Amino acid sequence: MKKILIALLLSISTAGFSETPDVLLQTKLNSIRSMTAVFKQSVKAKHRVVSRSSGTMALQRPGRFRWQTLQPMAQLMVADGQKIWVYDKDLEQVTVKTQKKGLGGTAALFLSGYDDTVTRDFTVTQSNMGNEIVFDLKSKSPKANFQRIKLVFRQNSLTGLELYDQLGQVTTVQLSQIKLNPKLATGLFQFKTPKGVDVVQQ
Repeated sequence: MKKILIALLLSISTAGFSETPDVLLQTKLNSIRSMTAVFKQSVKAKHRVVSRSSGTMALQRPGRFRWQTLQPMAQLMVADGQKIWVYDKDLEQVTVKTQKKGLGGTAALFLSGYDDTVTRDFTVTQSNMGNEIVFDLKSKSPKANFQRIKLVFRQNSLTGLELYDQLGQVTTVQLSQIKLNPKLATGLFQFKTPKGVDVVQQ
């Protein structure tokens, strides 16, 4: 009888301390201090694919990332925590803007965000799909760039994202060859404008 009572009390106390979806997601995101991966990205508008791209990414939280598109055309996006550089090699042009203006504009920016952004900005629910957990985030603000975001985790690795913007476009990102919390060189998050390239300030 005592064993049954103890087991019952333990089950009640464990249930009382179970993590809510927003806390669980924030914990998973906060455990990612740095990360590298290969990405494949597609953008849909009205259920039609309007663009596909692929490349590599690296991030170091908070605020630093490198998003290098290799296909179909070369483009490099680098953020150092203060500014963002978007370099189009074929156009020989780099666009520079403050990082505050660009926050929320890309998957890389969302991932490199600060510790309390999920709890502060989104309502979070979760569901399980086999060995994956899917977090569904809905923005608390109608003015946010992303009105809805889905994040897919396999254990502690983020393997996919879906981002729904104000224009009705859906950006899907699949990640592979993921490395969690590697030591990354500072130079990955610095950009030096090549000679002869036009600089556009925004």
